[in-house]
Amino acid sequence: MKYAPVKYSFLLIPLLTLGLWTGCKRSSGDAIPPGAYAYTSYDTGGTVIVRGWFTAVISDSTKVTGEWHFEPVGNPQRIGPQTGDGKLVGGVNGKKIWIELNPDVRNNNLQLNGTLVSEKLSGQWTWISYDGMANQGAFDAVRK
Repeated sequence: MKYAPVKYSFLLIPLLTLGLWTGCKRSSGDAIPPGAYAYTSYDTGGTVIVRGWFTAVISDSTKVTGEWHFEPVGNPQRIGPQTGDGKLVGGVNGKKIWIELNPDVRNNNLQLNGTLVSEKLSGQWTWISYDGMANQGAFDAVRK
């Protein structure tokens, strides 16, 4: 049995390339990379408001750098800049860790202050605006 050639086969390679390129884009909905932390934050009532993942590389035993990829759950209000993607910086002092999600923006930053126990980091997120603390809640993150 003979197969007829596909009339539009010239479209196959560009479509495959586009599919691969789109599939490689990272977002919080993607699988969590090995060694990254699965992140969940909560409002003051304990309702989940954000999920995603972040990496945390500790250098010089005190400095933290990495990237974050978070998405809102539902339509949460007054959660500050903890959705989207970005670079993070922070520090470590024993088991205490602090992380800034928007380190270049002083009047719209989100800080994570927590304690690392085994492979779990938990603590409080704080949205810091021009007027000071704008909102806060709990978070936890588990290393995968």
